[in-house]
Amino acid sequence: MPKQKTAKGKGAGESGSERDFKTLFYRKLTETHLFYEVGRTVASELEPADLIKKIVISIEKAINFDDASVYLVKKDMSGLDPLYYHQAPTPEAGTGTIYFENGAPGEIAGTGEPLFIHDTRLYESFIHRPEEAKKPGSYIGIPLKNENRIGGFMGFSRTSAFRVEDFDLLRTLSHLISAGLEKAELFKKTLELSRVDELTGLLNYRVLLEKLEEEIRRQMRTGREFSFVMIDIDDFKRINDRYGHLEGSRLIAQIGPLLKAACRTTSTDTCFRYGGEEFSVLLAETDLHEALVVAERVRKAVEEYPFSVKVAHPFEKVTVSLGVSSMVYGSGKASPELINEADLALYRAKASGKNKVDCFTETCTMPGAPSEQEPGGAPRH
Repeated sequence: MPKQKTAKGKGAGESGSERDFKTLFYRKLTETHLFYEVGRTVASELEPADLIKKIVISIEKAINFDDASVYLVKKDMSGLDPLYYHQAPTPEAGTGTIYFENGAPGEIAGTGEPLFIHDTRLYESFIHRPEEAKKPGSYIGIPLKNENRIGGFMGFSRTSAFRVEDFDLLRTLSHLISAGLEKAELFKKTLELSRVDELTGLLNYRVLLEKLEEEIRRQMRTGREFSFVMIDIDDFKRINDRYGHLEGSRLIAQIGPLLKAACRTTSTDTCFRYGGEEFSVLLAETDLHEALVVAERVRKAVEEYPFSVKVAHPFEKVTVSLGVSSMVYGSGKASPELINEADLALYRAKASGKNKVDCFTETCTMPGAPSEQEPGGAPRH
């Protein structure tokens, strides 16, 4: 009988070990699959919001939680902007920028260290968003950082207690998530560079053509007039010849932000670098009269601006000539015709003395003999 009892006890011990092994095996298998899913998402997803949403869904399969939030550090490093909330915030809860040291997100981003709270009722500030109601439970907050800086943070909470294994898994996973966000941000910057002129910060010619087609389609729906302005720096070749191409490039670079400041870029106007020393402005929902007012404001702003070449050489003048055209509903014009009309008006402004604004009329013609005409978009001196 004693031997039989001993045998039963041994068999029971083996069964317990087997159960422990199966639990450990299942947990490790789940973690491995989680890393596989997150890695696949990082490799395929290029939009930060979609990337995080899919990753959080994958994490939920391995770690149960009730709520989650993800914040990214602002570009100017002044605080954190929300990127993802697992639960929709209540009207009372704030959803705006969180500053460093405020709440669990600000504390984690400020210190760069993870945070494990066993009882959220004892934490003095908020864990996900300002003005949220305090709830019993536990919380894990993990910084998302690379070698150089903190990129953001992600936090999870639930009413039951998190395990140390959950904390370690999320902390290990954070490096992969950070790499994914960094990759998505790099792709976004590359895409922006392909659409933005590096020297001036203005949109480039390719985007101009896209925007013109968009505006034509919108006019077909709304029937509203829009306008287009071509701008050319007067006597730009003289500046290049006298002071060198570096000074010429500096002048073009300074025109970019000045042009955006003089136009209504927060509402209806979009500025472009057309090419060389030429610029253009697309004015949505703007008739010819209003466009002429904006063009004159640009002309005056350039004439009065203290460009570096003017500061170094007080006798030097920097001015622009501008040509304006408009697209009236039902005109049947295409975008190349609109550009050409502004081009013709610009030529006439140049021919009549420069530093002027002119608008297209049916009497506009290209000055000079046909053999002397410059192709559209060529620099004008």
